[in-house]
Amino acid sequence: MRWRWRGAVVSDQLPDKAVKVLDLTPQQKQLMSVLKWLFRASILSFVLLGCLILYFGEGAPTAPDAGSGHVHPYFDKVHSHYVYLTELENNGLSVLLCVGVALVFCCIVVDFRLKRSVARSQQGRSE
Repeated sequence: MRWRWRGAVVSDQLPDKAVKVLDLTPQQKQLMSVLKWLFRASILSFVLLGCLILYFGEGAPTAPDAGSGHVHPYFDKVHSHYVYLTELENNGLSVLLCVGVALVFCCIVVDFRLKRSVARSQQGRSE
């Protein structure tokens, strides 16, 4: 078994600060890349959702206004009051939340598949 320790490869010995080197297959590397991008996209989605919630809490009217289309109530938990959003803004928040949750779910599925694939390949090498 190979171990990498501060740039040097050490065999059959495990120093205190050793890092195990995994030889990943191209499919596993591709899954790792997809996982990284899905994770980044999910983080970006939730950050954008938080920014929009703060923006709508500050700038949206607190009374319904049918003339401008601000008729959908939304409880702003940051400022503890109701604000009224347009249909587009309300749908945008819902879609952004659903996309963020779907991305997190995809991250979990890809991570599970990657861990399972690495475990199988490590088990095949040890036999």
